[in-house]
Amino acid sequence: MTSWKTQQGSDSLIRVVSRRILHWQDGLRDHQQEFIPYILDGNNLLVCTATGDGKSAYFTVFILVHLEVCDHPELYAGFAAKRKPVGVVITPTIGLASNIVSELQAVRLRGFSLS
Repeated sequence: MTSWKTQQGSDSLIRVVSRRILHWQDGLRDHQQEFIPYILDGNNLLVCTATGDGKSAYFTVFILVHLEVCDHPELYAGFAAKRKPVGVVITPTIGLASNIVSELQAVRLRGFSLS
């Protein structure tokens, strides 16, 4: 299995984002590009950044990568993916949960919040 932390992994991550998140014309932020590969390789990660720095991308892109690799395995040879990835996000406020659901819907992912 190819590691997402390689140059091939980095290039593939950029490809996934450009194919799946069309409204992100600038792609991933530097910290996202650096650390999302660790998650994709199965490592745990704790990220602390300011409000608005793009923490939601860590779980959103993870799910989109798995879907993209399953949909187009010929473009991502050597990378493993789960056919039905699931993310669970716990937030401190109902408003933040609603925002996350909206962000997921913007990239054609289903989400819901419980309060």
